Amino acid sequence: MEDYSAKLTGEPFLYEESKIIASYLLDGEDPKELRKRNVEENLIKHKKVSSIERTNSPIFRRLSVFNNEMLSEFVHGDIETSKFLLLYACMKTDRLISDFVTEVYRDKLLLRKEYIERIEIENWFEEKCILSETLKNKSESTIYKLKQVLMLILVESGIVIKEKDRFKIVRPLLRDRFITLLDMAGDIDYANAIGGLRWKLYKQDYKKWLIN
Repeated sequence: MEDYSAKLTGEPFLYEESKIIASYLLDGEDPKELRKRNVEENLIKHKKVSSIERTNSPIFRRLSVFNNEMLSEFVHGDIETSKFLLLYACMKTDRLISDFVTEVYRDKLLLRKEYIERIEIENWFEEKCILSETLKNKSESTIYKLKQVLMLILVESGIVIKEKDRFKIVRPLLRDRFITLLDMAGDIDYANAIGGLRWKLYKQDYKKWLIN
């Protein structure tokens, strides 16, 4: 199984930047040429070239997950669904995000808990640092940064709200379009994780709704 990575320390949510680049991709621009153009023309409006070069990698990696329908929904859809799609892309391209959402956040939804406590985040990371060859060799400052960026991604995606030293669970209302896009891509497990769904039961009701 793929090990965890510490690359997340320099890869925040980048929602506005990702939408800018996605709009060019949707217009048919070549990803390789667009990467170069972003550095040369500063399409995402960052102050430093080094910042553009650093954010290029996560932006294009995440957007590569989307098919054309997802890309269109990401650019033109409602803001909640758009952010959920980017969260899905983050999960799809970073196991640390995916496992935390699946193992901690989704469990909280299913158990109808209101908060993710700081101690639960600490304990989860402590367990992963023991099991992961990559994380066990990282410094305390790197692990701290991983926690910080991970939780900020969840906040900016809209699935939690930071309240002092803990995070309030937001039960998302996933639109049918979002669920259908992920289902057609064979990635319904990600919708299950983000929405706290038990998809087999949900799918039966969804099919009935389509028929009626």
